[in-house]
Amino acid sequence: MDKFKKIGLSALAGTLATLSAAQAGSLSVSGGAEISYVQRDNGEVTGNPIGMDKAISFAGSGELDNGWTVSIGHALTDTATWDDSWLSIDMGSLGTVWFDQGDGKDMGSALDNVVPTAFEEADAGMATGLVMSGGAIDDNGSIVYKLPVFSGAQIGFAYNPRSAGASNADGASSGNATDSQGQGFEWAVDWSPEMVPGLRVGGAIGKCSDCMAGTLDRDEETWFATYAYGPLSIGYQVADEDDGTNTFDTDIYGVSFNVNDALSVSYQYGETDGSAAAYTTAEFKGISAAYNIGPMAIKFTDNSGKHINGSATDNDDNRELNLSMSF
Repeated sequence: MDKFKKIGLSALAGTLATLSAAQAGSLSVSGGAEISYVQRDNGEVTGNPIGMDKAISFAGSGELDNGWTVSIGHALTDTATWDDSWLSIDMGSLGTVWFDQGDGKDMGSALDNVVPTAFEEADAGMATGLVMSGGAIDDNGSIVYKLPVFSGAQIGFAYNPRSAGASNADGASSGNATDSQGQGFEWAVDWSPEMVPGLRVGGAIGKCSDCMAGTLDRDEETWFATYAYGPLSIGYQVADEDDGTNTFDTDIYGVSFNVNDALSVSYQYGETDGSAAAYTTAEFKGISAAYNIGPMAIKFTDNSGKHINGSATDNDDNRELNLSMSF
């Protein structure tokens, strides 16, 4: 009997060793070489205006026996914490599934403002910006499914069983710490029709049940259209949000122009109007430019905000000069 036990244990150990070797993989490491100089208005306390990107990303992938590809990614942020993680399963003609923890793999987050710009959006650097889509579903702990691109169209769905919950480790779960952690749903489409080169249209619709204070729902949607012809690109986007108490309507216009292969410039304007009686329409204007010299890019933006967060007296300015290098 002992002899059979030894044989069984030896076989099990060999099997486990084989599985471990099959599951082993490698990770690639990437990081940014980017510095910036930021100038705010006189009413803002900014400290040292010089900043540097210190984020590091790890990524890896492997192929299963059936041809599917599994990929993972983890990001270490400026604060030396693991900020974003994701795991994807590319099933070929069946589409791709993402398990997301903070990386924004849902399409709504990616489509919050797609109006053309050379560098930053018009509300970049503001304490409160335009009210856009992407907030109905929290990317911490969400599941995203995207169909394969067909005739230039990408369709995606996202679900989070507890939006605004914690970003958990495996085997852990978050409790009902607040009354603002409900289920989030989202679907989106991003279409660049092959029969009209340069045109891009799409939108996203999201809903979070019982995720606002007082167990109120949050509903949002956004729709956009952009068109590129030669060096010129134009775009328009709208967004609507209902947080159960107030509604917000946002409009964004923008144009960008490639002066040559190295230099591009842009102008973007956006405004958000709220339903509250005291809400004054918030307005944002931004001019951006980018100049590429081989692996180096010099970028600049000059943004101004008026009636920030609906306040009649809150105005802001933000200027940024950015230098980045790729290797």
